[in-house]
Amino acid sequence: MPQAAAQWPLTIMEKMLSKKTTLAFFLVPGLAVFLGMFIFPVIYTAVLSTTDWEGVGSLNFVGIDNYVKLFTKDTVFWLSVKNTFVILGVALVGQLVPAFVLALLLHHFTRGVRIFRNAFFVPVLLSAAAIALLWQKIYDPNYGVLNELFTSLKLYFLDKDWLTDKETVLIAVIVPVVWQWIGYHMIIMYAGLKSIPGQYAEAAKIDGATGVQVVFKVTIPLMRDIIKICVVLAAIGSLKIFDNIYLMTGGGPYNLTSTVAIQMYKESFLKLQFGYGSSIAISLMAICILAFFLINKLMTRKEPIEF
Repeated sequence: MPQAAAQWPLTIMEKMLSKKTTLAFFLVPGLAVFLGMFIFPVIYTAVLSTTDWEGVGSLNFVGIDNYVKLFTKDTVFWLSVKNTFVILGVALVGQLVPAFVLALLLHHFTRGVRIFRNAFFVPVLLSAAAIALLWQKIYDPNYGVLNELFTSLKLYFLDKDWLTDKETVLIAVIVPVVWQWIGYHMIIMYAGLKSIPGQYAEAAKIDGATGVQVVFKVTIPLMRDIIKICVVLAAIGSLKIFDNIYLMTGGGPYNLTSTVAIQMYKESFLKLQFGYGSSIAISLMAICILAFFLINKLMTRKEPIEF
């Protein structure tokens, strides 16, 4: 009797879920939110990209003129694309490699793990404004910590105005982005390392594998899916980077730190060229989608791992 009483709610739930009306009742609200918050804005932006709308007045259809101008005449756009991909490359290496090394260290040490884990994750919790202000003070040419450090070491040739020098400004704005998100990827990779059974590494060591060989032959292949997630997150985040760089330099000087997202913002909200800005937004979305599929294609496991 108690067993039958316990199965009664499950039976009722199975009957409810077998009805299409009940399924629709649960699915429609979420689907409506998804359509309203994602699909509709994309469609509306795509429509705006074929107009010369300036924020007021009627929508004047111009076809693909915005895209023709964007890809053939706008030199700032191509400079922004170049900067965006430089940021992408540096961020992938600068975030994921240190994150993986730190995750390995935390995985192999038992004392103080929680303290170090929380310390590395703190930058992720800070706002973009706080990060930008912090690094502006570090880079300040008059009293910044970085130049003071070089001066104390008598490395005077390294003293620079980091955020205005053409040779250093791009890498200077990339460093805070990399610094902020290392801890985020470290936590993900640390969780992935914790999920790997210890007997795999032990078996490899018994067969004569060194520590480095265990990492490259056992740990990394088993963490392929976790690493792919981190690569996708880092890549998409880098491609649409806006806040940190805009707050530090505004895309300057001379658009040397402009990204696709920053140019989209300037064209849409500063110049009030919403039609042209929408074409940049659609191009950025296409770049992100292509990057996702490319990463997914390159990192998809084609055959099982053998030991």
